[in-house]
Amino acid sequence: MRIAFYSTLQGMSWGGSEELWSAAAEALLRDGHQACLQFRQRRYVPQQLRPLLDMGAEVTPRRGPFFGGRIRKLLRKMRSPNYNLLKWFRAAQPDFVLISVSYHMDDLQVAHACKEAGIPYGILVQAASPYQWTDPWNAESQRTAYANATRCYFVSAQNRDILEANLGVDLSDAEIVDNPFNVCVDAAPAWPVATNPWKLACVARVHFQSKAQDVLLQVMRQSKWRQRPLELTLHGSDGGSLKQFKSLVKLYDLQKTVKLGGFVDNIETVWARNHGLILPSRYEGNPLAMIEAMMCGRMPIVTNVGRAAELIDDNHSGFIAAAATVELVDDALERAWQRRHEWQEIGANAAKAVRKRHSLSPAQDFANAIVAATQPRRREAVSPVRIAGAINAA
Repeated sequence: MRIAFYSTLQGMSWGGSEELWSAAAEALLRDGHQACLQFRQRRYVPQQLRPLLDMGAEVTPRRGPFFGGRIRKLLRKMRSPNYNLLKWFRAAQPDFVLISVSYHMDDLQVAHACKEAGIPYGILVQAASPYQWTDPWNAESQRTAYANATRCYFVSAQNRDILEANLGVDLSDAEIVDNPFNVCVDAAPAWPVATNPWKLACVARVHFQSKAQDVLLQVMRQSKWRQRPLELTLHGSDGGSLKQFKSLVKLYDLQKTVKLGGFVDNIETVWARNHGLILPSRYEGNPLAMIEAMMCGRMPIVTNVGRAAELIDDNHSGFIAAAATVELVDDALERAWQRRHEWQEIGANAAKAVRKRHSLSPAQDFANAIVAATQPRRREAVSPVRIAGAINAA
């Protein structure tokens, strides 16, 4: 079986949204299938793709437009908007295309190219935000893309519900799938016994729009947190807000309590030094940082986004803020602080819960789901994605 993978990621070379499809591609290659990829062209091939190349995957770089708008418009009139995608399909000859959508606003022209070429496809959505709505001029195109998909996959039911409301599409038959994690299945880093100060880590790219580190800094600037023995370290690459983050740390005079740890390859070393995770995201899919912290027996303090409420029992295996506001994140952090001497026990509860509620082999599970999507389905078992009505209806 030849499976094509198309990633919509644009603004960065790699991210958490790319982990599932790439790991599933590796699993498919190990199982004897063939994989071909189309990924946004970079100066250097992301190192995360190198294992796929070594295993024989075919990678086709997707070029960005290097010429002016008038020329692009002229070319669109002269040839199909799917010209380059159809050219790729003719060369790759895939039996199925998996479209990995890093964010629900991403362009889905590739889905229409699949339809034109007669190739079945699936759509995997990694993140959907309730704060951005599809433009009216693009809504019908997006709805059609989901309606024509053989399968739709989401990493959380919440994300599926957000997209249903956004587009007016019935996605009730979409499958909820698990994200991979970058720690050992039996990870159990030693508990850091020193508690002066207590240490929390925020593991996420520094991107205020999604990860809301700005809210976290506003919480930490309060006098009560300045006076308590609590240290916060951010671990993650620059997602576009690093300069603002540094400016706020200086403005709020938080240099003694808020540290910048940068990106770390071995995440288990982070949890060997910290007592818990704090992740005040405005929106999420199924954050790897939360899964990894829980796998390592660390207490999560998170907002009620993505899979949080499905995996965490509030006040038992972690602490959940209803939304990413200063007041609500402060409340969750305060509840956690009052029970700080129980953090090791709460972390142990988290480790048990995540192993019961989350797949321990998500990449292979998703690879199997992709193969299943290529097989004919019994007619009576089909429950196609349905469009609830024309956007432009009166």
